[in-house]
Amino acid sequence: MTAPPESLPVMDKIELIERSMRAFFFGVPGIVPFLGTPFAIVALMNNARIKRHIGAQWNPAHRYLFWGTLCARIGTGLSIVIVALVAAALMLNLLT
Repeated sequence: MTAPPESLPVMDKIELIERSMRAFFFGVPGIVPFLGTPFAIVALMNNARIKRHIGAQWNPAHRYLFWGTLCARIGTGLSIVIVALVAAALMLNLLT
């Protein structure tokens, strides 16, 4: 028989609120394509850590976490779309 998997420790409420606020703080400038990419990465990493460790705990700063993560995802998505469009334009230019 195998041992049951270890459950991750639940975050205390202060750390949960601080990480949610940090995700918001770094997510808002993360909406800017390219320049905000490092900020977006930090915000998304904070979101992943919170989601992994939150358990059934209520997050009083869940709105900050949501909006920070949304801004980071929008900025990352815009960066990817712009790179794809520029790459497609360069490929079309090389083919003609």
